[in-house]
Amino acid sequence: MSIPNSIPAQHQANNDLLIKGVTCAIIGLVVLLAPLFMRASDLSNLFRQGHIVGWFALALGAAFVIQGLVRRRKTLQAEAMLETKTTYTAERKKNKR
Repeated sequence: MSIPNSIPAQHQANNDLLIKGVTCAIIGLVVLLAPLFMRASDLSNLFRQGHIVGWFALALGAAFVIQGLVRRRKTLQAEAMLETKTTYTAERKKNKR
């Protein structure tokens, strides 16, 4: 996976990570909660046996969401630093004239 070097590319990568995390967490919740709403059948038993997969998907989704939010915060901080640096350079050039 290549490292995005522009701010818009970083925003897109962060949003993709958040979407993957939410999707994975929803799948985990469905696998965990499905047996509660099903009548006794072979499919219900299959979902009950898959509770480990449900917990794994829920934990993985939560990890993706947390990582996406941390990356988003770092990107916003980098944007603010870049904006401050640009403003400082512009002020410095203006003062030289």
